[in-house]
Amino acid sequence: MDPDQLDPAHEGHVLSPDDGDYLRFERTFASPPGELWAALTDPDRTAAWGFRTGFEPRAGGVVTMSDGGAGEVLAWDEPHALEYAWEGYGGRWHVRIAIAELHEGALLTFDHVAPDPNSPDIAAGWHWHLDRLELHLAGGTPPAVDSDAHFEELQRLYAHAEG
Repeated sequence: MDPDQLDPAHEGHVLSPDDGDYLRFERTFASPPGELWAALTDPDRTAAWGFRTGFEPRAGGVVTMSDGGAGEVLAWDEPHALEYAWEGYGGRWHVRIAIAELHEGALLTFDHVAPDPNSPDIAAGWHWHLDRLELHLAGGTPPAVDSDAHFEELQRLYAHAEG
């Protein structure tokens, strides 16, 4: 994806079922489910597009984050479902990931459950990281930065959507 071009289909949306709000992103990737799973669970791969994250590959396993945060794998069904929570960045974070096989590639459903799924900054952050994941899976190398002009554009997009 061209980082200078925003695709409305890539935007996250807050869903509000009876059990509470969560922020959902849905992305289609040309990569098969196993390749997408590896990019989401291999520490060297997660470091390329997001944060180095290590997983003990089982429900109840340990999650370790590059910032020293740690947590628990809540669900592990390779290569279809991953859910984990960890303490870090000022709170308890919780994400759910589902991968469905498509005729040519995979559909990623990424849910941010906590903290504050209504936060424009969190929406911009996950959107930015998922764009970087897309670049990584396409064979590109995302720059080693904590933010850039694309991230700032996403912050404006989600702040505007909130207001």
